[in-house]
Amino acid sequence: MTGRHGPSRARHIVLVGMPGSGKTTTGRALAARLGRPFVDTDHLVEKATGQKVADVFAALGEEAFRAQERRAISTAIAAPVPAVIAVGGGAVLDPENRPLLAAAGQVCWLRAETATLRRHVGDARSRPLLAGDPERALARLGAERAPIYAAVPGIVAVDIDGLRPPEVAARVAEALLRTVTVDVPGRPYDVVVGPGARAALGRLLPPAARRCVVVSQAGIALPLETGLAATRIEIGSGERHKSLATIEQCCRAFVAAGLTRADVVIALGGGMVTDVAGFAAASYHRGVAVVHVATSLLAQVDAAIGGKTGVNLPEGKNLVGAFWQPRGVLCDTDALTGLPEREWRSGLGEMAKYAFLGVEDLDELPLVEQVARCVAQKAAVVASDERESGGRVLLNYGHTLAHALEASGLAGESGDPGALDLRHGEAVAIGLVFAARLAARLGRIGPERVQRHLEVVRAYGLPEAVPAGADPEALLTAMGRDKKATDGLNFVLDGPAGVELVRSVDRADVAAVLEECREERA
Repeated sequence: MTGRHGPSRARHIVLVGMPGSGKTTTGRALAARLGRPFVDTDHLVEKATGQKVADVFAALGEEAFRAQERRAISTAIAAPVPAVIAVGGGAVLDPENRPLLAAAGQVCWLRAETATLRRHVGDARSRPLLAGDPERALARLGAERAPIYAAVPGIVAVDIDGLRPPEVAARVAEALLRTVTVDVPGRPYDVVVGPGARAALGRLLPPAARRCVVVSQAGIALPLETGLAATRIEIGSGERHKSLATIEQCCRAFVAAGLTRADVVIALGGGMVTDVAGFAAASYHRGVAVVHVATSLLAQVDAAIGGKTGVNLPEGKNLVGAFWQPRGVLCDTDALTGLPEREWRSGLGEMAKYAFLGVEDLDELPLVEQVARCVAQKAAVVASDERESGGRVLLNYGHTLAHALEASGLAGESGDPGALDLRHGEAVAIGLVFAARLAARLGRIGPERVQRHLEVVRAYGLPEAVPAGADPEALLTAMGRDKKATDGLNFVLDGPAGVELVRSVDRADVAAVLEECREERA
C-alpha cells in the first residue's frame, strides 16, 4: 500500500526537457490553463544564490550546481498546492532527482528535434554547456539524455516541434488525461480523468442544448465553462437531503430555468450530487441529458459512473431511483486537492473495494492512473450488465452492511441519539471486513484472505469494526431490505472463484459475525 492515508492528493506536473524545449514558457501557459501556480527551479536557484543560473554553474562546477538544483527541486515539490514545475534541462542527470521527480507527480518530457532546440536557444551565450558549437552540443546532449528522460518512471513524452507555447500547453494538458469508454450497448460514453479534465466539458454536452442547470452544493467552487445559458442550484448536504423532497426541488428549478428535453443537467459534486441530479434528470420530462463533473474521490472512482441514480427513504439507502446513463463524466483530479480529510478517506473505502475485484496493483500507480483503473473496472462490468441483473452486483462488495449502517445513521438524524457518524466509504470498509469474516465462517476463504482485507482497510486508515452503538437487530432488518435481497439475506462474498453473490445466508451466521465485528464498548 502507499501508506496509512493512501495515495497523495498533491500531484504536481513536472516539465523536463533539453535546453530550448520551452519548459518555462510552456509551464506558464499550462499553469494558467489549469489554474495552478507555476514554479521554475532555475529561478529558485537564482533566488537562493543571488546569481544567474549560468554564473552559479560557472562558479560552482556541475557537481555542486546539481546539489543546489536538487535543493530547489525539493523545495518546489514540498509545496502542498499542486503546481506546474519546470526543472533545469540537466536535472534528470542526477540519479537522486529522478525518483524525486517521479514521486512528486506526473513528469512530462518536452521532446524536440535538434533543429527546433537550436532555433529556441538563440546565440546560446548564457548556456555554458552549449559553448562553441550549439547545434553539435545540442545533438550530443540530446543523444546522451534521451535514454535518461525515457527511463523516468511514468514519464509522458510530448513532441513540440512546430508548436507555439500555448499549443504545447494544450498538448501536454491532453496528454495528462486518461479517457475510459463505458461501452453501454447503444449509448457508449466517455469518462475523462486527470488534472484539468473539466476543460473537456464542451465535447460532452448535447449539440442542441441551449440551457443547462448545474446542480451542486455549497462550498463546491470548481469553475466550469459551459458555453450555455446556465443556472446553478444548490441542494443540501448530508444523507437526509438525499430525498424525494430534493428531487422535487431540482425538478421545479428545471422548470423555472426553462429547461427543455434538448437541454442538459450538469451534476457538479460528489456521489450524493451525481445520484440526486441523475435521478432528477431521469425523471424530468421523462428524461433529459446529464453530465457528471465528479469532485470527490468516491464519485470519481465509483458513484458517478454506471448510471445508477437514486435517493433514500427512512427505511433504507437508495430505495427509489432509476438507471440513467450520463452523456459523459469528468473526473478532474485537481478538484481533490482541497477535499476534507474524511471525504477523501470515504473515497479510499470505494478504492479499497477494487483491490478485491481484480484491480490489485493500484498502490504502484499515480493518482490519475488509480482513478482510471477503478473507472475501467467499473466500466467493463457496467457494459456487460447495465441494470444489475448479473455480474454488476459484484460492485456492491461490502455494501450490504454498509447500507445498513448508513440506514441506521438516517434513522438517527430524525432524533435517535445513537446515530452513526459514518461516511459511505468508511461504512464500505467496515462492510468489506465483515464480508470477509462472513465468508470465512461459511468456509469460503481462509484466515490469510481475511487478513488481506484487514491489511487493505488499515493501510487506507479506514475503520474495520461495526460501531459499538449499532443495533444488531436493526442492521439485520436493514440488510433484509437490501436491493439484492430477493430470497432472504444475500451477500457478495469472497471465495475460491473470487467475489460472487451468495444467496440465502443463514441469519444466525450473519448475527454471529456482526457480534464478532463489533467495537468493544468503552
